[in-house]
Amino acid sequence: MAADELLTVVQAASVLGIRPWTLRHWISDRKIEVVKYGNGIVRIRRSVVERYVSRSTIRARTDGRRTTQPGLL
Repeated sequence: MAADELLTVVQAASVLGIRPWTLRHWISDRKIEVVKYGNGIVRIRRSVVERYVSRSTIRARTDGRRTTQPGLL
C-alpha cells in the first residue's frame, strides 16, 4: 500500500485500534491532520496515521531500572 493512501475514518480507526467515534473526536479537536472534501467528507493519509503512532510511542527503558515507586500501584 502506498504511504499516502487516503483512508476513511473507519479504516484509519481500525489501523489505530480505536473506535471511529474516538477518531472523529480527535479530528474535531485537531489532534490529527485530515484531508477534507466538500460536504464534510474526510480522509486521513496513511503516512499521517503512521506518524501519529510513531510520535505517540513510548520507548522502553534500556537501563534496567524500575519505574514504579514503592507504595504505588
